[in-house]
Amino acid sequence: MAILVASAALWLLVDAGFNVIGPPWATRDLGLDSAGWAFLRSASELGGFVSALGFGILGARIGARRMSAIALAGAGVALGALSLFGSAWLMAVALTALLGAFISATYVNFNVLVQRVSERRQSLANSIYRAAGAGAAIVAPILATQAARAAGGYRPVLMGAAVLLGVAAFLILRFAEPTEHERVRTLREVLAEFRRAFTLQPLLALIAVTRGFGIATAAVSAFAALRFTRELHLSETAFGALAGTIAIGNLFAVLASGWIVDRLRPSRALGAAWLACGSAAIVMGLSDSLLTVIVAYALFVPIQASCSVPLSLWSSRIAREGAPRGPGDAAAFTVGKVFQSGTTMLVMALLGVLEPVLGMSTLMWCGGLLGLPFALIVLRMGAARGI
Repeated sequence: MAILVASAALWLLVDAGFNVIGPPWATRDLGLDSAGWAFLRSASELGGFVSALGFGILGARIGARRMSAIALAGAGVALGALSLFGSAWLMAVALTALLGAFISATYVNFNVLVQRVSERRQSLANSIYRAAGAGAAIVAPILATQAARAAGGYRPVLMGAAVLLGVAAFLILRFAEPTEHERVRTLREVLAEFRRAFTLQPLLALIAVTRGFGIATAAVSAFAALRFTRELHLSETAFGALAGTIAIGNLFAVLASGWIVDRLRPSRALGAAWLACGSAAIVMGLSDSLLTVIVAYALFVPIQASCSVPLSLWSSRIAREGAPRGPGDAAAFTVGKVFQSGTTMLVMALLGVLEPVLGMSTLMWCGGLLGLPFALIVLRMGAARGI
């Protein structure tokens, strides 16, 4: 668990930092507008979508530990190249897609590894792992924005982030994966697992409703930084401080989520969280009061972060049903990532088209409203399966 947390903290520090400085970097250094940033995000998801199945099969063959190290090292190279050659628009799109592919693979394989830390304390292991990301997110916004200010630009910060990804790759190689998961499996075995995962109806139903809610509320993650800095006139460094402060709530929310899931069941915890997130998105879009939007955002981000624990546990339980014939965690999480990357790629491109017409605030409140029914659907699904 300690090795996993140390490696995850480093790469999630990079991920959270890039989410904060990415929009101003794209708009200032690349000359993009809000729609252009959305299209760049779409390119990242395109990379994840195209590569997810291939990387998933490779990870299932060589083991999640080895695949995690490869993905982290690849992400470091892609990010370093992006900092050097990102000023050319086509090069930025290509490198962002490559970065997205490796980041997607890292998410999948770390999610697999955390399920193997402890069979008896799976909820606790998931909470600790997610808390590492939440803890990194406290520091990342302030560190990234202040480092960019001190360095006079974003390029040195991106290069430093690339180095951190290399260190994370080295650390994860020391993860003590159980022996049965370390052996290199045949391609036939792996393909059989993935075939079962792609035809597992409960898993596909969970993915469908999860993606529905994710698509509905995507405008918040896409445009929050630009809404605060451009429409509500908050400075970039002030937004970085705000994001870091809110991330403290993330830490407590994620740590508490394991305890909540054990008592409410994953579906109830997830449904309640989605109802709260959808309501917060509505407020963020409808209000022009800086204080009100800050409060709504401070609720949306930690609650959304806590959703990862019940989702991972629910997916893992479905994957292990009927063991040893179940598809297993690696196949289940990869299938989920395929659909996540594909739908996020499309919705980010769609947001890029709609934003000049409707505006960021309208997309936020409409998305929050559309997301509320999915909370009720997931509650009903969980009740039907006793999850």
